[in-house]
Amino acid sequence: MGFITGSWENVHLYCGAHQDELVEMQLKEGPHSLFYACPKYYPDNRKEGEHACYNRLNLVDCEKMLSTIADMIIEADSKGEIVDLTNYSWTKKGITYKILHYSPSRLDVSVFNKPSMQGTKLPS
Repeated sequence: MGFITGSWENVHLYCGAHQDELVEMQLKEGPHSLFYACPKYYPDNRKEGEHACYNRLNLVDCEKMLSTIADMIIEADSKGEIVDLTNYSWTKKGITYKILHYSPSRLDVSVFNKPSMQGTKLPS
């Protein structure tokens, strides 16, 4: 249960639009609030000819994601079970989450926000 009581430093979000590579999302300042964004939105982080990636996750949805994960861990703990959430996935509000790696000291989650990607070309 390390990440529940521990730091957000234990949580790493990865852009689910990039199937061929792990691209860690970055916390950015938006006009209204902070959000996680794919670094490949910015030209400096893309290869020549690569399209911008608009995948993002606001902090409210991030907190809901963490709450969902915490609830599963707490439920298993209350039953005396040890849970491994690696490869568990779900979709909520058009956002697909997949736990790439789970341990008490680290949580890696792939995020694909389909509504934010509408009208954009997906990476090949």
